[in-house]
Amino acid sequence: MAYFYRDGKLKVGTETAFADVAELARPQGRPTYIYDIGDIEKRLRAYDAAFKGLNTAIHYAVKANSNPSILKRLAQWGAGVDTVSAGEVKKAIAAGFAPSKIIFSGVAKTKAEIEYAVTQGIKQLNVESPAELKRIVATCRALGKTVDVAFRMNPDVDPKTHPYITTGFRENKFGMDESFLPELLATLRESKDVVRLRGLTMHIGSLLFDLDVLQEAVEKTIAVHKRFEAEGFALDRFDIGGGLGIRYETDDTSEEFAMLATYGERLTAVFKKHFGADVSSKLEILTEPGRILVARSGLLVSEVQYIKKAPAKTFAIVDTGMHHLLRPALYQAKHRVLPIEERKSSAGESYDIVGPICESSDVLAKNVALPLLDEGDLLGFADSGAYGFAMASSYNSHEFPVELIVENGRASRA
Repeated sequence: MAYFYRDGKLKVGTETAFADVAELARPQGRPTYIYDIGDIEKRLRAYDAAFKGLNTAIHYAVKANSNPSILKRLAQWGAGVDTVSAGEVKKAIAAGFAPSKIIFSGVAKTKAEIEYAVTQGIKQLNVESPAELKRIVATCRALGKTVDVAFRMNPDVDPKTHPYITTGFRENKFGMDESFLPELLATLRESKDVVRLRGLTMHIGSLLFDLDVLQEAVEKTIAVHKRFEAEGFALDRFDIGGGLGIRYETDDTSEEFAMLATYGERLTAVFKKHFGADVSSKLEILTEPGRILVARSGLLVSEVQYIKKAPAKTFAIVDTGMHHLLRPALYQAKHRVLPIEERKSSAGESYDIVGPICESSDVLAKNVALPLLDEGDLLGFADSGAYGFAMASSYNSHEFPVELIVENGRASRA
């Protein structure tokens, strides 16, 4: 685990190389994100091992956490990245990713973004619509360059997750169904001089646990892949997306590692069934994990400012909120709340943990049973390494949190 108690105090790291969370956070003087780099590396290795039977390229989803230090380590470990803006492409290049390791996704790529990506020579543009494909063609012709593309298909499956993070259902804005194929084919045949179709991609959502649905989406997309092959296109890539989830309600990580191993086994069997035992020589399988790599690594540390006892409930008012951790307000997400220092007393109370923002939605946790809290106590919001700082804002003109990296028990400013 990235975080654990020893001698009544929360530590970050491993049992043999760790740092004290309070000693890291208090000197910062404001809310602080702390990331355990070792946990991220362990998960990247586990993800890679799950797909050892395929020719797989892991492209980390930068949107989950774009901290430069994390990106730099991922580049050093040999990963690629999946980006959704020119800003993320620039961050990836600055962190040491070669353009050949960068995929550019996203539904609303501007002309300037497409021109930048093509000029940089990135690995692949994931196309979301026929109109975008035409824009890419025009850009490449104007620049005198060629680019590799993949078509993002919408397999119309129900990922059984929060509606705000579904991306592969027929009502979502993402991807294309088979009704788009005639227009796509017509444009491709007119633009072979500047656009190379390398494969298909799909991504059905985030915080996913149902492997049957994921497999169904892959099978449906393979059927479309075969249609393109029948039309004379030699596809050599297949992007299975990402989206595997974690159980935020528990610190037990065994389920997610088991799920990852099963996921790899099932999809390896699917690709070998459809493409033969030698599939590794035919297809590069791209995958875009985000949350499952970085969520557990992160802890947002906050200080209690006031205890407010109202007739209906007791509030612990802290110096962080929805402007630093948006998921509870946006998705009704629940992060475990950890006292940074354990209390030996059995006395406790149920608290609503609320922040400083002038919105009634600025609630980080409701009805949380905790030891009796005092002003100045530190609380940690667990598993906040994904979609935490990445979604933070300066609303109400608050400062952004500090970000710290812990590696081998040593901390540094991110």
